[in-house]
Amino acid sequence: MRRLLHSFAVVLFLTFISTRAAFAAELVEVFIDARDPAYVVVQGVHADTPQAAWKEMEGYAQLGNVHMMSWLIFRKNARGILSPYVKRNDYPNTQALMGVLTLIKKYPGRPFAITWNGGVATSFWDYQHAAETLVKFAGNPTGYKPLLPKEDPVHPDNQLPALLNR
Repeated sequence: MRRLLHSFAVVLFLTFISTRAAFAAELVEVFIDARDPAYVVVQGVHADTPQAAWKEMEGYAQLGNVHMMSWLIFRKNARGILSPYVKRNDYPNTQALMGVLTLIKKYPGRPFAITWNGGVATSFWDYQHAAETLVKFAGNPTGYKPLLPKEDPVHPDNQLPALLNR
C-alpha cells in the first residue's frame, strides 16, 4: 500500500507540474512508469512542459522500470511497448492499448495506466483495484474470475467512452 501511495503521489506531482503548460503544445516524449507489477503508467510530455517537471521526470527515469521515450517511437510501437506488462488480457475485444494512446495525445500531462489484466486505470482507486486483483490472481490463477464488465472499474468500456467522448 505504501508503494502504491508513493507511486500515486509521484504521478500527481508530475501531473500538476506538467499540466501547467499550454495544452496546445505537441507531444515530444512519453513518461513510462512500470515499477508496480499491477499497472504501467504512461504520461505524455509536451514541448511546453516546465523545466522543473522535465528534471523531475528525468530523475525518476534513472530508476529501474521508469523510462522517458520519444513520442514518435512510442506512438509507432505502443502495442509492443505496453503489451509485455499485460499478464492476462481480460478484455480482448476492446481497444485498451490504442485507447490509452489516444488519451495521452488528447490529455497531455495526464497519467493513464494499462493494468496487469489489460484494463485502463485513470484514478488512485483504479490503481488500487488493479493491485488488489493482481494479488487475488497471483493467489489462485486458475480460480481467478474477473468482475462483470459493468462492475469492473478498469474495464476499458467503462473508462474510454467518456474520456474519448464516444
